[in-house]
Amino acid sequence: MLRFVFAVTVFSVLQFPLKAQDIESLAGRKVVFLGDSITQAGGYVAFLTYFLEQQFPQKNFDFYGLGLASETVSGLSEENHAGGAFPRPCLHERLGRLLERVKPDVVIACYGMNDGIYKPLDPERFDAFKNGILKLIEDSQKTGAKEVFLVTPPIYDLSPKPGEFNYDSMLTAYAAWEMSLKLPGVQMIDLHTAMRQARDARSEPFSTDRVHPGDDGQLLIAKTILGAFRIQTPPNTVAEIQAEELFKLVDEKRRLRSSQWMNHIGYTREKTVAPQPLGDTELQAAKIQEKIDLLKRQ
Repeated sequence: MLRFVFAVTVFSVLQFPLKAQDIESLAGRKVVFLGDSITQAGGYVAFLTYFLEQQFPQKNFDFYGLGLASETVSGLSEENHAGGAFPRPCLHERLGRLLERVKPDVVIACYGMNDGIYKPLDPERFDAFKNGILKLIEDSQKTGAKEVFLVTPPIYDLSPKPGEFNYDSMLTAYAAWEMSLKLPGVQMIDLHTAMRQARDARSEPFSTDRVHPGDDGQLLIAKTILGAFRIQTPPNTVAEIQAEELFKLVDEKRRLRSSQWMNHIGYTREKTVAPQPLGDTELQAAKIQEKIDLLKRQ
């Protein structure tokens, strides 16, 4: 059963209008990206940041990519996940520490791929996902996040054979539920539909293992998120973008922050990583940003 407080809230704000988003929702704000291995890979965070730094050189962007591989919001795990080595981590084990230490103004979260644990749609698993998402929203808003953006899960990149279970249909249901939410301070970004439409228009999959998009899929995720903020992006290829010095610097800063802040917050996956001192991470990040700003002025 869904948490009562949120069930009441959902029904009481069905007419709550979703406002149009623009660059001011991101600029000058501390933004955290949460998710599983697709977010931890960092591609879409780097591409997104690159486009913003390129197109809005007078704006400041303060982004933290803090995804964790295998993670769910549901707290569920397969019986033999990772060959029985460890259960899937749950965001809520670390979310309180993360929110307390980063103090984000904006949370952008993409979950669902792992939450169905690669099985057919099931009411109990679905409720666990719903409860996990609602708790993510509740906890984020309690600690001061002005806005929460839910990005629907990517596609499970497979054209099933006749009679074969199609896990993507389960993700479609999860995405539809997220898109149905009407909550103050919460906006939806429908990546699942955008990625399915893009996949149907091409012959090659975005993912070689059905789950993890390659660079072109990560670029599509970035463009889809930016589109929700009414930000258009040029048709540069992945290779063209990755060859640019601006992208290399943006990605260097992302990698630094991701690794050091993850350790500073602490997490449990195959082992428990206790929270560690942050050290001079932000000083190093500021030095990289100085190079980025210098490049933007040239």
